Amino acid sequence: MVDLIFWIDGLTASGVVIFGFLFGLFFIYKSKKTGAKMLTTLGLANLFAGLTFLGVFLDFFLVIFTSTNFDNTYGMVGILSYIWLAPAVVTAIYIGGALLVPKAKWYIVSVFIALSIVFYIIIFMDPFSAFNFNPPPVSGDGLIDYNLNIFSLAGMIMGIFLILIIILLGFGFLIKSFQSTGILKKKFFLLSMGAICFCIFGLLEGLIVPGFTVIFVRIGYLSSFWFMYYGLKD
Repeated sequence: MVDLIFWIDGLTASGVVIFGFLFGLFFIYKSKKTGAKMLTTLGLANLFAGLTFLGVFLDFFLVIFTSTNFDNTYGMVGILSYIWLAPAVVTAIYIGGALLVPKAKWYIVSVFIALSIVFYIIIFMDPFSAFNFNPPPVSGDGLIDYNLNIFSLAGMIMGIFLILIIILLGFGFLIKSFQSTGILKKKFFLLSMGAICFCIFGLLEGLIVPGFTVIFVRIGYLSSFWFMYYGLKD
């Protein structure tokens, strides 16, 4: 028998996937309409970030319609979510590199692509070392809880991702905000807040136990892209 936590976890995860998809399409539409090309990249980043909850999303609807959990024999619940982390990070880093160090952006992006390849190899070769899985005692009585094992190599790479985003984008845009005036000051500050929220709420998502707090964490996670949208839209 499912409980309230099941509905909170499943509905909020579904909300992130659905709204991530809708926000991403909206940003891409605004990019085509206004000619702000960077919004297309932000739209893709938003789509990828929303899909990082795909595992919970699929497990939730399978339990609702079949009363059984997703088949996690090969760790696919975790893999289906975390395969989208790398492209979300790479596209976000591309935005930061293009705005902060345009001449060196591809060097920075290349480092993240290389780390992403290693990340993929690890999670596909040994998902049960990369992830901590906590399935319900009886299939269909709840969702499969999972997160990256922060002490695994995959968890360390995710930590590197978040630290570099905080440094390069969070602090980088914040410094540019202090150095700027007028509308640019505000826009760089919003971009900084977007990057910082992405990292903080992304980290909290991997650390907290599913419960009422996931509502605020997942709203905060989605809000990061709205901060970045308002920083880029003009």
